[in-house]
Amino acid sequence: MAVPLEKGGAVLTPKLWLIGMMSSGKTKVGRMLSRRSGFPFLDVDDEIVERAGMTIPRIFAERGEPAFRMMESEEVARICRTEGRLVVATGGGAILDAESRRLMRDSGLVVWLDPPLSSLIAKGKTANRPLLQGHADLGARYTEIWESRKHLYEEAAHLRMDMDGKTRKVVAEEVWKLWKAS
Repeated sequence: MAVPLEKGGAVLTPKLWLIGMMSSGKTKVGRMLSRRSGFPFLDVDDEIVERAGMTIPRIFAERGEPAFRMMESEEVARICRTEGRLVVATGGGAILDAESRRLMRDSGLVVWLDPPLSSLIAKGKTANRPLLQGHADLGARYTEIWESRKHLYEEAAHLRMDMDGKTRKVVAEEVWKLWKAS
């Protein structure tokens, strides 16, 4: 069920932003929504990799997290300036920058994909996830990241999509209905 988090009269424009924790399904749901809607799909992380000419783990290793976060903020701003309808999957940390949160909210509908933390931990995916590398207790690390970000997801989102017990396909269909109604 989607829970409205609207905090004021933002005018919704054609972009659909998917935010949420790493491994929450933003890219998969975004691709489904792109196919369903016929609108182009962009993945912020993929755009960063293409522009930087290196993988995200390599960016973290060679340039550090602050440089990656700057690239991420610049990419969000660039996408906001892009004309036309878009489905956009962000990286899990895109909400860390206050200006990015504001830009996303002002440029479209922001939907927070929120699966149970236990399902993210159970996946145990660490490949291409620099924030999980070197942590023996993935559960504790996911929880730490979640606790530090949950209020930012809430601040950024117009809607929170509870994903407990739902397939990605069902989530995509529910988001599609909400987007059409916005």
